[in-house]
Amino acid sequence: MKIFLSHKGIDKAMVREYKQTLMQLGFAPWLDEDAMPAGTVLERGILKGFEESCAAVFFVTPNFVDENYLATEVEYAIQQKRKKGERFAIITLVFSEGNRKGAVPALLHNYVYKEPAGHLDGLRAILSGLPVQTGEVRWKL
Repeated sequence: MKIFLSHKGIDKAMVREYKQTLMQLGFAPWLDEDAMPAGTVLERGILKGFEESCAAVFFVTPNFVDENYLATEVEYAIQQKRKKGERFAIITLVFSEGNRKGAVPALLHNYVYKEPAGHLDGLRAILSGLPVQTGEVRWKL
């Protein structure tokens, strides 16, 4: 299952850590740097990422600003939620840095967001918000 990871470029290192952990759990996180080869039209590539995903996770840090491509991603997420209903989740994680806190975009105010105490707490929020159920644990062969 693909999960779209929306973030400001400056926060990419943190988002890569989530991506790696989600991959180890069997998910296929969508991250722009991996999912779009050179020459891809950005809007089309981003839209395709949303269409193929079961959820969008917004990493809202103080750096996240609801403009340009991030604004487009918010709109695409809402479109997918309307189209797929319960088969698509919008998961918003709000992070603080010092005394600064990320501002949730107005269009996402209708969806419950979480303020994780740390990255493990953030991962739990993602997993509990997904519209899919994780499978049983099996032996590696």
